[in-house]
Amino acid sequence: ANPGRGEALSPGDVVRIPQPMQLVRVLDASQAGAELHTVEAGQTLYAIANLYGLEVEQLEVWNPTAAQGLSIGDVLVVGVAPESADPASLGAPVDASQSLPALRQDTLRALLMLPFMLEADTVDGGGYSAKTSRLREISLEFMHGAQWAAQSLSDSGYTVALRVVDTEPDTLGVHLWGIDDLQWADVVLGPLRKAPLDSVNTLLQNSEVPQWVLTPQNPAVWEKHPLAFSMEPNPSPGMEALGALAAQQHAGDTVMMLETRGVDAGLEQAFRRGFLGAATDSTVLQSVPANAQFAEGLIAELDTSKVNPIAIPVGKSAQSLYAYVQTELQLADSFPVHVYGHPDSRSFEFLERRYLDRADYTVPVSVGTLWNDSTVAGQIEQFRAAHATDPSIYGFIAFDAMVESARWQGLPWPLPAQAHFKLDWQWDEARARFVNEHWSLETFANGSWEPVR
Repeated sequence: ANPGRGEALSPGDVVRIPQPMQLVRVLDASQAGAELHTVEAGQTLYAIANLYGLEVEQLEVWNPTAAQGLSIGDVLVVGVAPESADPASLGAPVDASQSLPALRQDTLRALLMLPFMLEADTVDGGGYSAKTSRLREISLEFMHGAQWAAQSLSDSGYTVALRVVDTEPDTLGVHLWGIDDLQWADVVLGPLRKAPLDSVNTLLQNSEVPQWVLTPQNPAVWEKHPLAFSMEPNPSPGMEALGALAAQQHAGDTVMMLETRGVDAGLEQAFRRGFLGAATDSTVLQSVPANAQFAEGLIAELDTSKVNPIAIPVGKSAQSLYAYVQTELQLADSFPVHVYGHPDSRSFEFLERRYLDRADYTVPVSVGTLWNDSTVAGQIEQFRAAHATDPSIYGFIAFDAMVESARWQGLPWPLPAQAHFKLDWQWDEARARFVNEHWSLETFANGSWEPVR
């Protein structure tokens, strides 16, 4: 920076001070430990970054030539895998053998893996991107829920140790957690995002450490580990129960099922299975062709002299179909109807109260906070006292996962009540794991949802 100056300096000399150089870690596709992606037709850097939950800038840092353009078959570095683990270090391959985990009884050691993004860079103006800010908010809500559960369990006599780690790598691509964290844990909660979840799930697949999947993810991402659990219920049993109820309530009649045969074809088949399993010989299930927007000819099938049962097993993918049916039935208000819907339809804000009441609208229900239950209300008061607000859905998920983990210790002491989820673990032979199959049925009547008796 100062050629020819040597070591001798005099007062008044001007010396140029170079800026510190930050070495950027550039990974090679052949480097051990790098997570790779092979470019397919039509993929862009933006699409690949979204697929792995990354920023485009990070991909360009790891793949300097990618900014010049992508070709089919190019191999990109999309992450740095955590330090490799000897499979034996996490235990022998686990045999789930149709039994829930049995955790040791002295201390429940829970590892909470969340995307706090502690190393995220600020954007122009000094703040953080909307994505970073939102992920941090969600992470805090999960953490507060886990802390709430730890305190409630402690009050009930359980010893709980909670460790929280950031799942996102630093600016050099180095993860801030390692195999030692997984070896320490009795149960792992998270990660939330697809790529870290896949990495941790792979590391745990030969262990006896159960893992909670806290966010909706494709089962292909997390079912490598036989002791990975999701509290989200399997939708098929709920739809089978709805089909059986329709057959029982309309014995000797014809039930019309709007059948799209689209993304929710499996739920339509489940409704059919439940219906046929409970129907008498004179009870008929009529398939009415439909798509995600409308069911042409529906009104022509209705009869003013009797109740017309209509089933719509499809979910959020067909919200326009639900709006169409509501509009048609409101125009044809002389037809008595009884509508059976998907559980997601309960949250469709465009469904009007008068329509739900008139249609005796019935859906399967799997989750719901029991605000009127004195035990649950007392637990929520603890959270309010600590955070001056009610728990979010993320807080409830973390709380219930921690409580269920403590149940697996098999101790004789009372447990806090599940705050939001109801769990009914059943062995799924096809998936070779336990899935939650808790469902109940509710009907909208007299302005509110009531359990089906």
